Amino acid sequence: MLHAKRIHLPSQEFGLTEDGRALTTFSLSRGSIGARFTLRGAGYLVRTHRFSGVYELLDSDGTVVATTDRVRRSWNMTCSGRVLPFRQTAAASREYTMTGDDGRPAGTIRHTGHVHSETTADLPGVELVLQVFALVVVLLRRRRKRAAAAVRSTSLAGG
Repeated sequence: MLHAKRIHLPSQEFGLTEDGRALTTFSLSRGSIGARFTLRGAGYLVRTHRFSGVYELLDSDGTVVATTDRVRRSWNMTCSGRVLPFRQTAAASREYTMTGDDGRPAGTIRHTGHVHSETTADLPGVELVLQVFALVVVLLRRRRKRAAAAVRSTSLAGG
């Protein structure tokens, strides 16, 4: 199981562990269009396409390893011809469930902790780098939704 936890509140820098062992860190800094992380000596970039809501995982050579379609309540991650469907199963984007080939729940990504400062991913049978990608996508999606909500509240308040 993967566990991402903010290193310092209110920063957007996260430490990532797998079953209690440190794996990597990544940042969801403002103004960036994704996140970078290193896993087992290899560098990766999660690239966000701002207007389409599509995400890509690129390796250090710039080769696309995995993609998502538009991330909403339901979305798919595609890698090497394999499609992994996810759907939001809890209010306020607190939980996404991965569905297996038989249509049954096969894994989850869940926001936990105070002020959603922690996120866990339990995606059995999925490569580690793809698990990290899915977790980062959910965190980026949450950041994007919160930023949009802040803009709406400012415009409604006449700011």
